[in-house]
Amino acid sequence: MNSNRSVRILAALVLGFLTFAIFGQLRAEHEADHRYNIRGYLLDASDRGIADQKVLVFDGGKLLASAETDQSGYYSMHLHLHDEDLGRKLTLQAGSSKAQLRVKFDPGDKTTVRRHDANFVAGDFYEGELGRFRVPPWAYAAAGLAMFALTLVMLEKRRRAKLRNKAKAVHPAGGKAKEKKRRKKR
Repeated sequence: MNSNRSVRILAALVLGFLTFAIFGQLRAEHEADHRYNIRGYLLDASDRGIADQKVLVFDGGKLLASAETDQSGYYSMHLHLHDEDLGRKLTLQAGSSKAQLRVKFDPGDKTTVRRHDANFVAGDFYEGELGRFRVPPWAYAAAGLAMFALTLVMLEKRRRAKLRNKAKAVHPAGGKAKEKKRRKKR
């Protein structure tokens, strides 16, 4: 009976040690400063989610993680990265679309979950959270050109207004007095 009790105590100690070893390691992997979460959406040109699509993350040629999109096109994956991985370049691939990611976070912050929002919309890559309204990169250049053209139009209108005001100052009655004289002669 005494040896049975010793075996139970030894088994409990071994089980306790194994539990501590396994969960201690899992806990370390799940600390905020050991995780890097990449998440985002895979959407078509109509902003509809693309379901059941594999999203892969590579470091060079080495596959680090993969995930599959849900019905809304959302995916999420967790990488085990540390402070020394700051600035590391990763490749994100979803179907035929690829993008380069640079690992970025505040190494001094050990509590906030390190997260990278990476999205593909109609094959184009967008970093950051997707809002209801997204501005495609080319739109900034188009808006700049439109503002430049509008500025030129406004400057030309101002120039013409100044010329008209100058003409009125020289000929207060403007061209109307000359027109009346011409009509009387006829």
